[in-house]
Amino acid sequence: MGWNTSVLFRQGITADEAVDDLAITEFSGETVEAEQATSALKPDALYAAESGGWAQVWNPMMDLVMGWEPTDTATALIAFFSSVSSTYGFSLFTDGERTRHFVYAEGEIVEDEGTPLASEAGIEVPSWGPDENYIWAVITAVTGLTYDESLQYRVYPVG
Repeated sequence: MGWNTSVLFRQGITADEAVDDLAITEFSGETVEAEQATSALKPDALYAAESGGWAQVWNPMMDLVMGWEPTDTATALIAFFSSVSSTYGFSLFTDGERTRHFVYAEGEIVEDEGTPLASEAGIEVPSWGPDENYIWAVITAVTGLTYDESLQYRVYPVG
């Protein structure tokens, strides 16, 4: 599957609180499976769920999540995947401050700020560079979560 989406993981809050933090508050009453929530099949919505002490908000349009900044002492991770343009990256926030930011695009590291995570050294990087597997390995290292196809996501229409 080609990933073209972004996600915000927030520790210790509910999915509704994470969506509220993005200024979207209307839950549609609909839930969807992980495949729809993590893809661009219906890009005009946010998809939120909770798992393992983390709220996750998927944003297929990559506009709301990518602009998120903490307003508190949040522990959060933003990750994005754009397999169409071979662009992948993440930002880690610890105690409300961005402590790590990494972006790889079309064969080059274009942004590399903060101290690399210890887990980054152990992630296998394919010959073509970091990809969705690399980003998922970072997500798992930070949150303890993996892709869970059985997770149900609440739908929050945007626009």
